[in-house]
Amino acid sequence: MTTPKKEKPRKKKKKVNEEQLHAARLYKKAWDKLFAQRPPFAQQEIIDDPQGRRSSELAHEVSKLVEAWIYEEEHGSFNDSDNDWKD
Repeated sequence: MTTPKKEKPRKKKKKVNEEQLHAARLYKKAWDKLFAQRPPFAQQEIIDDPQGRRSSELAHEVSKLVEAWIYEEEHGSFNDSDNDWKD
C-alpha cells in the first residue's frame, strides 16, 4: 500500500502596494523613452544580448532617470530653491 501524499503549503503571492506599482510604471516609462532614443543597431544589440554592455548602460540610465523623477515628485525640482553657496 502507498502512503497518501502530503499537501504542500501554497506560497502566497506578495501583494504589490501603490508605491511599488508607481515605481514599476516609472521604470517602464523611462525604459521605453530611453530605448526609443537609441539607434536601431543598438536596440537590436540590447534585444540580442540582454546581459551585455549596452543593456547595462541602458539599465543604469533608466535607474538614474527614475530616481530623479521620484526625487522631483517628493521634493520638487532640483533648481526650485536658492542655494547657500556662491560662485
